[in-house]
Amino acid sequence: DFTVFSRNRSSFKLPAILDGFDNPDNDPRGAWKADPFEAGGERPNQMYPIKNPNTGEVFYPRAGNCWKNDAVRFEDLLADNRIVFGRNGRSRPQRKRFLSEAAERGLTPNTWWDDVGTTTNGTNLLKQILGTGTFSNPKPMTMLYRVVQLATEQDSIVLDSFAGSGTTAHAVLSLNKADGGNRKFILVECEDYADTITAERVRRVINGVPGARDQSLQEGLGGSFTYCTLGEPIDDEGMLTGESLPGYTQLAAYLLHTATGVSVGAGELEPQDADGLFYGDGRANYYLLYQPSIEYLQSGAGMLSAGQAQRIGYAARQGGKKAIVFGAGKYIGQRELTAMGITFCQIPYETHRAW
Repeated sequence: DFTVFSRNRSSFKLPAILDGFDNPDNDPRGAWKADPFEAGGERPNQMYPIKNPNTGEVFYPRAGNCWKNDAVRFEDLLADNRIVFGRNGRSRPQRKRFLSEAAERGLTPNTWWDDVGTTTNGTNLLKQILGTGTFSNPKPMTMLYRVVQLATEQDSIVLDSFAGSGTTAHAVLSLNKADGGNRKFILVECEDYADTITAERVRRVINGVPGARDQSLQEGLGGSFTYCTLGEPIDDEGMLTGESLPGYTQLAAYLLHTATGVSVGAGELEPQDADGLFYGDGRANYYLLYQPSIEYLQSGAGMLSAGQAQRIGYAARQGGKKAIVFGAGKYIGQRELTAMGITFCQIPYETHRAW
């Protein structure tokens, strides 16, 4: 079974498979489909004759059936232009089902998923891409394509927290190529195959898969992505005891993201001067006084001194910025630091959300 949840039903677009709804009589209520007016069973009050007003022909329910409503309700529906007698007006009675009302009540899911394939299709496609079928029961790409098609706009971000073989990314890239969209995807996968299967599939469908049956897949769907791995967790208690001290760049990347929301690779955040400047933007300079050594953190070397503060504050003012300093402690009060345009944040107890 496949279930879709949405916080806002109106944002969930109807698929092309429902194109059977149209409006040949320009009904102001919009597109509709003609449903049979018969139901199973023989209820006495629903066995009345219905006369076709166009031809005069009288119809009764077929054997074993009855009309869906009693005669009073039928007359109400007829007066409300909800009863039709076929496309040419000469057939048995049918009842209009409006698309807007169907969407409000919920549409039958099997009309959405009948043509989206099975895990067998998903396995065969994965073999084309990777040359292996070692992944168990991959979802068919056509199914995820339909989900993304229904639930997103052209600039949406799609999150798959259990990415598996990378089908969701494949579907997003395929739909982007089909409709010119700019959807983005975020995949999360914690198993060992995250690089060799999940990310490798994305690489290949972007660049092209020689020998694939689908020409667009042969040529490549285009796009790009960044593959990231998680480092060791940063543990406040472990830092206090010295049992778990992250590297300088790892801690700098964490603090920067916590303070600003900016994500920068740890390899780009080496200290740039003796005062610990590791990053700057248009609003602030960021400093970290730290070494992954408990002796350093317990000594005066890791404390913000008045001389450092003066240099840091002067550099920030020269650039019309503020300064954010992370360190184990300080030898100068925050009032003096504030006058210099510096905010001090003690680690590991506090990280500073600057903006």
